[in-house]
Amino acid sequence: MAQDILIIEEVDVRREDDAEDTRVFTINKMGLPALKRKTSEHTPGGGIGTVNYALPMIDALEPTFAVKGVDLDVLRKYGFTSGTNDKWIFAASLRNKKTNVLLPVRATIQGIICEWSPGEHTPGELLDCDHTMQEVKYYKLVVNNERIFEWDFYGRKWFNGDTDVFAEYRATLGA
Repeated sequence: MAQDILIIEEVDVRREDDAEDTRVFTINKMGLPALKRKTSEHTPGGGIGTVNYALPMIDALEPTFAVKGVDLDVLRKYGFTSGTNDKWIFAASLRNKKTNVLLPVRATIQGIICEWSPGEHTPGELLDCDHTMQEVKYYKLVVNNERIFEWDFYGRKWFNGDTDVFAEYRATLGA
């Protein structure tokens, strides 16, 4: 069966602990983090080529978002807020073009905004400000109330849907 065409139509970014902290009127772009497995290159001395072995790890997650204008909330709480990582909700409306049904998308991300990059100001135009989050230690992506992906650095958990990718590793270590 052919895959449905799914189009993101609206986005928002807000702090998880403050439902009123919406950027729905200022957000310009939202970038969920790329999921990339860590690999290790191996070229055997007697081999005929190189293999990049996929490891049971992912590379650092770096979500981004951009707003029109200056986001004073982000600047006031730049980096650490009360010495802890913030949890953010990246929300979107995803339209199934075949059925015309609108689906909710929610990504919960715990990390620190480590980069604030204001664009050049041009009179008569709104300033673009880019934000990059790093030190991400938790990421959960849910589409239409279905867990698609969940990763917890300190919990040593990694789920693809309902599959607990790291269960056997925790078990072998007795954790």
